[in-house]
Amino acid sequence: MDSNTWYLKKHDDGVVHGPATIDQLRDWSLTAKVSPLDRVSNDEKKTWRRAPLIPELHMDWLVEVNTDYLYGPTTFGAVQEFIAAGEIDGATVVINCKEGTKARIREMPVFNNSPRRKPTSTQVLLEQEQEEEQAEINRKKILKLERVILELRLALNDAEMRYHKLAERYEAETGNKP
Repeated sequence: MDSNTWYLKKHDDGVVHGPATIDQLRDWSLTAKVSPLDRVSNDEKKTWRRAPLIPELHMDWLVEVNTDYLYGPTTFGAVQEFIAAGEIDGATVVINCKEGTKARIREMPVFNNSPRRKPTSTQVLLEQEQEEEQAEINRKKILKLERVILELRLALNDAEMRYHKLAERYEAETGNKP
């Protein structure tokens, strides 16, 4: 592939972007606009290759979403976007395929300065609403448990009173303590 004219075909909707230079394509890749499933062509759209196979795009990272699923390969910029969006955190394992390293994000100094987005006011309001709903559920549970405790204390007091009466009666009739 030696042409300077590149095209990007998005996997999700088949839309083709371009023509673009390899530098533009790299910029798209570094800003998380190219997914691991997207395809690229530099022969006037005759053949398409998966984007991660183009070394110039630097799609060298795998993100361990869970023990059974890896996302990628993707770029350093995409990993930073995932961190900023709160989709992954310091406990997430990432693999640098080029260097053959694997570590949690918090253990990798290269990610220390990744941007962290502040939640939007809508997100904050939704979180507050969810917290208030959970607090109300917890209050109801606490009231129910307090009623159960009160009922159990009353039952215990009643049982203790019956025990003492039976113990007195036993002692009166047998002359022995129970």
